[in-house]
Amino acid sequence: MRKWVPLPTLWIEEHGLKDFAWADGGEGADTIASLICLMLIAHHTDAFGLARLTYDKVGTIAGLSRAKICNGLEILERKGLVIKSDQRSVLRLARLDTTSRGWGMLPAKGLYTATGRVTFFRRLHLRSRTELDALKLYLLFVARRDVTRNVVDLSYDKIKEYSGINRKKIPDALTILAVNGLIRSERQRSDINDYATANSYRLSFLDAYRHGGTTGRAEINNAAALREFW
Repeated sequence: MRKWVPLPTLWIEEHGLKDFAWADGGEGADTIASLICLMLIAHHTDAFGLARLTYDKVGTIAGLSRAKICNGLEILERKGLVIKSDQRSVLRLARLDTTSRGWGMLPAKGLYTATGRVTFFRRLHLRSRTELDALKLYLLFVARRDVTRNVVDLSYDKIKEYSGINRKKIPDALTILAVNGLIRSERQRSDINDYATANSYRLSFLDAYRHGGTTGRAEINNAAALREFW
């Protein structure tokens, strides 16, 4: 398992996360399952762009039933994010082109236990809109991460714009990700004025050596130099 894998993100930039809306009953659970399956397919994609995943393996990793896996894959196929192969249990990520800018770094190895399970996925009950919001927010962070600074700077308005998550529900989604160790929240200097701050987010298990201590000092020094110049 690689530390990270490429995930196509152009569909996220095109506000495609809004299409993964909550619906009461089984449809909401199927939508959650679809995003879990999308990440697992990305985790297991080989150099040829193919992922060989049986229903049993997905079930073991994420704790999903065969019915939810089937329904989730149908959603992904219908939305053009996954292409089924003629070979059994072989899937392809659609729109994956690492020569362009339409992809992001999705954490992989760090999410798995020694027994090959993803604890976070197995903790989801598939009965809550907040769980869906958390998965959407995580994928949005993958797409919008500043690779130079290894940080995600997104206001609540931007999060709502790209994902469709209600502003009032964003803190709950952030809490799920933080409690499960998928993200870390930091206070950053805002460009509103010299005293304002804003929240920034870092994805766990991804470029851990690049953080506020290694990149933030340069930013502070640059800002101070600019103020002195002007």
